[in-house]
Amino acid sequence: MKTSLFFSLLLASASLSQANPEIATIIDQEYGAATSEGVVLLQSPASAADPTQWSVYARDPFRQGELVRAILTAGKSGWAPKTAGGGTKLLTRVPPQVIAFNRIRFRSSDALKIAQQNAMLAKTNFVAASYQLAANATTGAPEWGLALNGTDGNEVGFIVISAETGAVIHQQWDNGLASNVPGAPVSSPEPGSKGERAADNVRRAARNAWEWTGDTGLEVGHFFKRLFKSGN
Repeated sequence: MKTSLFFSLLLASASLSQANPEIATIIDQEYGAATSEGVVLLQSPASAADPTQWSVYARDPFRQGELVRAILTAGKSGWAPKTAGGGTKLLTRVPPQVIAFNRIRFRSSDALKIAQQNAMLAKTNFVAASYQLAANATTGAPEWGLALNGTDGNEVGFIVISAETGAVIHQQWDNGLASNVPGAPVSSPEPGSKGERAADNVRRAARNAWEWTGDTGLEVGHFFKRLFKSGN
């Protein structure tokens, strides 16, 4: 769909700090309400600060069971959208619910601060984060999933944060600390114990739940690759 001059100027003036709930507005203006109301997933590559690029996946309004993808890239004058394919093979799995953007109260920048605070408590350091935003399959609440990378580029932690309340829903770290109880301190079970095996199962299930990657090239870090392999 060709954007009118009015919408081009409007998009160019969009603030980069308004990149989260307003993504739906940008998609609406560029591709129509039928597409913006069907957005199921946002993804970003690893970034040391707030992302400057988002992949937006939405249900195809004309072909049932298929997806369309747009890429939003930050420029000096705002966010520039462009189409980036469609079909059934964009993702290995598709989030079951669309994202309710009007329920987002905590942006990606807020999620990063929360992740940094929890990393300090877990005595872990990360230098970059890959972001995903999707709706909880049960409640429909929007949630952030952040894969956290260390200085060597490997994933050292993963955290799920409610975009509606800011609560930490799940966190896990490469030093064995984990918690899936909101607000609970991270802890490390006794090595080789039933608790450790149960914790590994929780980590695998929580991490797998955020694996929608198709041809986007999102990498799962060394720690989680090892964790998955050890559980097979």
